[in-house]
Amino acid sequence: MTEIALLECRDYDEKALKAVIKDGLARIGFDLGRFQGLRVGLKPNLLMAARPEKAVTTHPLFFRAVAEIVLENGGVPVLTECHGFGPFKTILNAAGYADVIKALGLEVGRMEEVAPLHYPQAKLIKRMEISKAFFDVDMVVNLPKFKTHGFTYVSGAVKNLFGTIPGLRKASMHLRFPEPDLFSEWLLDLNGALLFGFDKPRKIIHIMDAIVGQEGEGPGPSGTPRRLNAVIIGEDPVAVDYVAAGVAGLDYKKIPTIMLGFKRDFAVSSPEEIFVVGRSIGDLRISNFKPTKSSVSSHFLRGWLVSSAVKNIFIEKPRPNAEKCTLCYKCFAVCPAGAISRARDSEKIPRYDYKKCIRCYCCIEFCPEAAVSLKKNVLQAIWRI
Repeated sequence: MTEIALLECRDYDEKALKAVIKDGLARIGFDLGRFQGLRVGLKPNLLMAARPEKAVTTHPLFFRAVAEIVLENGGVPVLTECHGFGPFKTILNAAGYADVIKALGLEVGRMEEVAPLHYPQAKLIKRMEISKAFFDVDMVVNLPKFKTHGFTYVSGAVKNLFGTIPGLRKASMHLRFPEPDLFSEWLLDLNGALLFGFDKPRKIIHIMDAIVGQEGEGPGPSGTPRRLNAVIIGEDPVAVDYVAAGVAGLDYKKIPTIMLGFKRDFAVSSPEEIFVVGRSIGDLRISNFKPTKSSVSSHFLRGWLVSSAVKNIFIEKPRPNAEKCTLCYKCFAVCPAGAISRARDSEKIPRYDYKKCIRCYCCIEFCPEAAVSLKKNVLQAIWRI
């Protein structure tokens, strides 16, 4: 049994936010005095350089509210985030974090150097390398943004800890685990390692920004901001994601990080073990939330994705739009499979090799112009679905 605080919050007013977050922490039995004397790693979602209103990143005022709570209770907040694509300074400026860091005098962790974590109970990888900055804090506060995701169906508390891994090492994990279930199993290995892999275990609290999330083709600029009016807090990332999915009205059975998470020792084993405090899921559930169009999370496809022919029949392709594409080649830079090459001669879009494409949709995720979208697969086109 785990308690998850679900609280209503309709805007990013700093005073109101702090009150809501303090209330939520109290409801799950977390004493703010535990911050006293600790270095607290704050792990937001800073996917890319995007303005706060795009809902691509954890809102800067949400981050600020948590940082101030830590400071007021004798802790030292440290921004610990292995960002997505682009210079970190550019991301901090665009996302509104630079002003917060300056105003509060916050430390920013050095994320490039890595150190190993060992987790013998892992199902796929028992040794993994994460940013050394997480070894230099005493506690982690995970600050995910609730968004749809073309590969894992949603991006939430479990997925946000992917940002403990620096740079292009992330892309290598997509290449190593090109199927949604395998990748989700690895994400859960990572979550377990962060809980139990340190010599001195780190406590992890998850405080989700679901005030304005993303629907449609998230988690990047192709997604559409959608108001959910919720803050969700707990110590179990799988349970936090389950509650968030409920507020959005999504079928949790389509979310591999939740379904596979129920089978892990460090998470709840079923919805019946989740006790929601504060507001009920039914109270805050919104209607007509648009999930990702990608069918890549469908469980009946498990194990078939190794065949490029089957992929092209059953799985949507990422396709660039010549009217939006600026040939910045960020898609080329982030593609873990090397499936994208530069345009030739007068071509207006990069070239895609769909035999190599693993359908991770990193190109959609990181395109700053939202110029890459999903093309229906053969059967969808025939059946007009």
